Amino acid sequence: IDIDIKDFDFARYMVYAPGKMNFKVLSGAMDLTGQVSYIQYKDRGPSLTARGNIAVRNVNIEGDNKKSLFKMPSAEIGFTSFEPYANSIHLGKAVFQAPEVMIRRGKDGAINLLSLFPEEEGTHRKTKIKGSTPKDEASQPLTLVADIFQVNEGKVFFEDLQPTEAVDVQVQKLAIKCEHVSLQKESKINVELSLGLGKKGTLSTKGTVGVNPLSANLAVDMKGIGLAAFQPYFADKVNIYISDGVLAASGNLAAESSNQKGFTATYEGRILMTNFSSHDKNTDENFLTWKALSMNPVKIGYNPIYARVGGVSLTDFYSALFINPDGTLSVSRIVAEEARQEAREVAASQKPGAKTITETANVKATGEAPPLDIEIDKITLQGGTIAFTDRYIKPSYSAKLTEMGGRISGLSPKKDRRAEVELRGKLDHYVPLEITGKINPWKENLYVDLVAKFRDLELSPFTPYSGKYAGYTIEKGKLAFDVQYLIVDKKLDAKNVIFFDQLTLGDKVESPSATKLPVRLAIALLKDRSGQIKLDLPVTGNIDDPKFSVWGIIWKIVVNLLTKAATSPFALLGSLFGSGEELSYLEFDYGMANLTEVNIKKIETLVKALEDRPSLRLDIEGHGDRERDMEGLKGYLVNRKVKAQKLKELTKKKAGTVPVDDVQIESAEYPKYLKMAYDAEKFPKPKNIIGLAKGLPVPEMEKLMLTNTPVKDEDLRNLASRRAANAKDEILRSGKVTPDRVFVVEPKSLTPEKKEKLKDSRVDFRLK
Repeated sequence: IDIDIKDFDFARYMVYAPGKMNFKVLSGAMDLTGQVSYIQYKDRGPSLTARGNIAVRNVNIEGDNKKSLFKMPSAEIGFTSFEPYANSIHLGKAVFQAPEVMIRRGKDGAINLLSLFPEEEGTHRKTKIKGSTPKDEASQPLTLVADIFQVNEGKVFFEDLQPTEAVDVQVQKLAIKCEHVSLQKESKINVELSLGLGKKGTLSTKGTVGVNPLSANLAVDMKGIGLAAFQPYFADKVNIYISDGVLAASGNLAAESSNQKGFTATYEGRILMTNFSSHDKNTDENFLTWKALSMNPVKIGYNPIYARVGGVSLTDFYSALFINPDGTLSVSRIVAEEARQEAREVAASQKPGAKTITETANVKATGEAPPLDIEIDKITLQGGTIAFTDRYIKPSYSAKLTEMGGRISGLSPKKDRRAEVELRGKLDHYVPLEITGKINPWKENLYVDLVAKFRDLELSPFTPYSGKYAGYTIEKGKLAFDVQYLIVDKKLDAKNVIFFDQLTLGDKVESPSATKLPVRLAIALLKDRSGQIKLDLPVTGNIDDPKFSVWGIIWKIVVNLLTKAATSPFALLGSLFGSGEELSYLEFDYGMANLTEVNIKKIETLVKALEDRPSLRLDIEGHGDRERDMEGLKGYLVNRKVKAQKLKELTKKKAGTVPVDDVQIESAEYPKYLKMAYDAEKFPKPKNIIGLAKGLPVPEMEKLMLTNTPVKDEDLRNLASRRAANAKDEILRSGKVTPDRVFVVEPKSLTPEKKEKLKDSRVDFRLK
């Protein structure tokens, strides 16, 4: 039968179509020329063959929502043969000119194109060509061959209403050319595809695709793909908004499906993301931006999952880091709470997916999944800025790391791979920062050996911190630090060497969080005569311990220093000068105020410490033992009277004069001068039988003189004052400590605070 139909208005006859249709054909005309041949055989099934050409024009279809669904000005389909009984279709050429397809996913997830022919309840649609078709022929699979399948100037309008914010994507200039299309096993289809996406995006691919089994080998070139259009797909998952960003990629995509391995895929090429910009939804401030992020070459695989990146380059990037008013970090809020909860539920319920035989063996042997198979040869950073703002304290504090650049080489989660790190930058444009060392940042094989150095950091901008925690503003000062962190097998060994230069506190700040410990005194104790403070703060611990905190330990060390300054300032000072708490006092012989050799040595060490700590001031308190010093004073006064007798004799002989306390009496001459002193006393003396003063041995004369030498509280107070004055004189005699820094103060009590193994007859020093 020869068929020749012109201008067939098939839209007019769609009312006769069986079943319900969720669309309406508004217009459409068709030309059909061809031949249909039918042969019925005696010994086998019949043959039905059709061939010819179909031309379609002005097709316009709308959905049941009265919105356009499909438009096409023209199409030509050439049937080389169509054999229904043999289940075979062979198209010579199928060309679709400027088709427009509207794809819409509703709030319920239903896609309009998949619901054009709804199933009727209680029925099951089955199409069958009647005739005496043998069973073996009826079971034949469909044979579909198309010499050329082509789409020119197509458009796809995709609207997705399921996300919180609707997605609207337009594909223009869609061009598809497929050659040698076939469903035959192991057959390959030559494919060329190109399209425009959004305003400036383009995508083109060329290569081969297999349908049975599924496979692909395609060269892909993608340019100018805007990321902002896809923001709604993760808008409710993250708390950042991507306002700009362009994606480009070129390389080769290969995929294959098999019964043994399942679906596998690889991509080899390069990826470039430029002009990326995002901001924090909570604060509406910039969060992360960069000019260019390049990855080249890249090899990414699925089943098994792996990534090989030759080089990563990040240029002119900006990152904002905030401490929120509640003390949390801004990065901790990037993933929305709903998304975190969903991820936790999935992780808790998810069964292990398909793994390779090796992976499965590793999991069974160790009970743990193998580490991610990722290798990055080199990461290069250039022109980076990291802005830090702390809103937890009031007023807030802000700083910027600028000119950040450097490299990270050999990054991989493998246990034996340790990446080399070399980063440099500046804090607030002028303070140099340097970070060097080796890392393996993945949790399973965590290893860190990093050294970081800061120099000449101005401290006055840190007044919000000092006011809140120390209770004082910072008038001036600079900070430098050298820190080294070593983490091996989750054990941390950190060295923190911190230098303060010319640290000077300012006004007092009322803060309920401020320490009550003597901050000013601690600084004065630690600061040397050059105005510098050096602190060596080592930290060790297990990072898996939930109570472990590096900065918590450092703060504890600082608090301990402040506590020591308050309770044992001389122990803190002495630890810096090879001495200790013994610098806080001088002990005296009972009744005496002269300095012993031990006292003088102590004062020499104290003078050295005061000379090196010019901001320290010293108060001196003299004390006495009410019982022992009273007796000692009597002995001192008696001995002084004995020395006075020799001094008189020396004066008469004109042998020179010295202070009475400096007169030396030999043991052989002592009885002589004691007798002279005894005779000079006015108290009643024992008489002999004729009424004359009785001669007495030395001990008896000493006893009577002691007994008749009165000592009052005032004498004890004077003794304590002489002790303090002598200590002050010895300190000032060195010439290394100025008088305005040393004060003799009246003690609150003549008897000092009791201290174990320490005499009450002493001088106490107080540092300020």
